[in-house]
Amino acid sequence: MSVMLASSASAKEKQPILTGTRSALTQSNSLFGPTGLMTVPTAYTADPGQVAFGTSFGDGVRVPSINYGLIRYVEVGGGFVDRDNGRNRFIGNAKVTIIPQNFGNFEVGIGVIDALDAINQTAYFVGSVDLTPPNWDPTGRVGSPIALKAHAGVGTGIFQERIFGGAELLFPNQYSLIGEYDSENFNFGVRYVHDDRFRAQFGVQNKSIFFNTTSILQF
Repeated sequence: MSVMLASSASAKEKQPILTGTRSALTQSNSLFGPTGLMTVPTAYTADPGQVAFGTSFGDGVRVPSINYGLIRYVEVGGGFVDRDNGRNRFIGNAKVTIIPQNFGNFEVGIGVIDALDAINQTAYFVGSVDLTPPNWDPTGRVGSPIALKAHAGVGTGIFQERIFGGAELLFPNQYSLIGEYDSENFNFGVRYVHDDRFRAQFGVQNKSIFFNTTSILQF
């Protein structure tokens, strides 16, 4: 029996570490708070009982934010928007994720940024697709060396009734490249995920430096 258990444990250790659409590498507060890339939201939401504290420094704006996984596939949160050319305001956000039947790697998010219209109420609809190879290993020891997640949506308000989108190119050892189109500008950056509790992003938003951190607590 002990030999069988040891063999089973050894085989388990040799299996690649796989990730689905909901890996730590893709969970970060975006500029105005919702789980997303740099400035645009994705279909993903905070896990139940998870609290994500974000701090973002973008083009003429600074936003401390918070997200809470209310129940599975539902997040609520908000932020304080500190603007160079406008009054500073608190905003409230919410998002619901829908996973279409028979499409395990595709998710749809429906959400609102600034629900009470303190600066620019924004409703949005976004789809996220996980193109991660089944043999991808985030440790880089075995399997495919890269993975890809793509996102596209449309929104009102800050998105001006236009299309937005982006992609994440995931590499081993906690790094990913991010590119996005926020309905007006192309932005790009690098995300580093230290562990399940902390990640940071650094890049360029509308020709200005962008920096963002997200710290996560699980209750």
